[in-house]
Amino acid sequence: MLKEAYELLKEQYNACRQIVARDEYYLHFAKEKWRHSLQVMGAGNYLVRHIESLQNQSSDYIELVKTAVLLHDVCRFSEIVHLHHGVKGYNHGVAGSELLKNMPRFMDIRIWLPIKHHGHMIEDLYADKEYQSIKDKKLQKAVEEICFIIRDADKIANLHMLAEEPDMRSLFFGEENFKEGLVSDGAKKEALSGVVVGREYRNNRTSSLVTYLSWYADINYRAAIDYCQKLGTTDKLLSMFNQLCTDKEFSVSYTEVILKMLKEKAYLS
Repeated sequence: MLKEAYELLKEQYNACRQIVARDEYYLHFAKEKWRHSLQVMGAGNYLVRHIESLQNQSSDYIELVKTAVLLHDVCRFSEIVHLHHGVKGYNHGVAGSELLKNMPRFMDIRIWLPIKHHGHMIEDLYADKEYQSIKDKKLQKAVEEICFIIRDADKIANLHMLAEEPDMRSLFFGEENFKEGLVSDGAKKEALSGVVVGREYRNNRTSSLVTYLSWYADINYRAAIDYCQKLGTTDKLLSMFNQLCTDKEFSVSYTEVILKMLKEKAYLS
């Protein structure tokens, strides 16, 4: 299954490249999302090896988990084509779930339903009628577990890129001339309460970085936190934040919130 998933992903990527071949921006975007998919797969492999609840699972289940992780952005390339043609509002997660649920090899609900909601707030999964209609509680739990793994692996890859690749930061912060600025009171309030800060506050580099740091509140597994610390990602992001933020009182307070969260939050093992 995993090999077939790789071939499907590669097929989608190559089809996108052919369409946007003469557009340097979208061609670069497609190449980056191919690389991202493989990076998320790498993070997912780490999680699979270190999440305690997976250690006694069958090899078939582990392969299914890895398949869902690898295909999480299978329709990101279709989204790029839509953007290339000036069409906005295409949801690659929802589109990916529709694609996979109609392919016999990948129509297992444990694959396509987590992919549908990997970029949403987790409450959207719980509110999904297809999730709620699952009668088998063990199956429902597996859908939730795989969604958690995809979301964590996705965050690890993105946070690592933000920390380690200055040339790619425009993907997170906007254009190079994106203005610096103070963090709004609304963003501060959400940040200091230890929740995920809303995207609407991404109006300058400092505020955007606050929203990305707040992702630590939405990570599920201790293994994901450990991996970020092993890579040095967390320390580098906090250092970047403290350099960018001109409100030193807030930077000290929010750093303390993040460090306390990393130490005390009941992440899943």
